[in-house]
Amino acid sequence: MSNAQHPGHGDCSEVLHHIYEYLDGEMSPEDVRRVATHLAECRPCLAEHDLDAAVKQVVKRSCPDEAVPDALRMRVVRSITVVRSEREG
Repeated sequence: MSNAQHPGHGDCSEVLHHIYEYLDGEMSPEDVRRVATHLAECRPCLAEHDLDAAVKQVVKRSCPDEAVPDALRMRVVRSITVVRSEREG
C-alpha cells in the first residue's frame, strides 16, 4: 500500500500493522470488530488482508505438523512490517 490512509477509511497503517493478530484470532472482540469494519469499507486493506491470509495458508500447508517457534514468528512479522513501512514511505 502506498498510503497510510485512504479517504474515508481511517488509519490503514494501524489496521495493517495488526493484521496478523487479526488473522490469528489474537485480538479482543472490540478490536476484531474495528478491524472487520475497516476491512469491509477499505478495498486496499482488504486486498492486503487477503494476501496475508493466503501466505499464512501456504505456510500452514507446507509445514502442517510443525509448530513455529514464537521467536521465528516475531522475526517474520517484524520483517513484513519493515517491508510495508518501506513501501509506504
